[in-house]
Amino acid sequence: MDRYTLQLIAFAGILGTGPFLLCAFLMKLTNGLFLSRLPHQFVQDRHDPKYEHERQAGQRFSKLVFKYLPPFFIGFLLILLLSYFDI
Repeated sequence: MDRYTLQLIAFAGILGTGPFLLCAFLMKLTNGLFLSRLPHQFVQDRHDPKYEHERQAGQRFSKLVFKYLPPFFIGFLLILLLSYFDI
């Protein structure tokens, strides 16, 4: 493969895994309630027991993403860096 193709693969991988990692990070900060409501509303609903299922789903999502996606993200970053250094 040439360098340009490797860079395209690396950019596509970063753009594919990066948003999932960002979303999981925000869900971890908000205790799993980030996507279910607006950011200022999660503060009010943080300890409300009727949102427990949403909270658990968000926490499971963030654990799943943090378990499997970081090695791929780091790998795509390394591919991108190595393609720029022409190694």
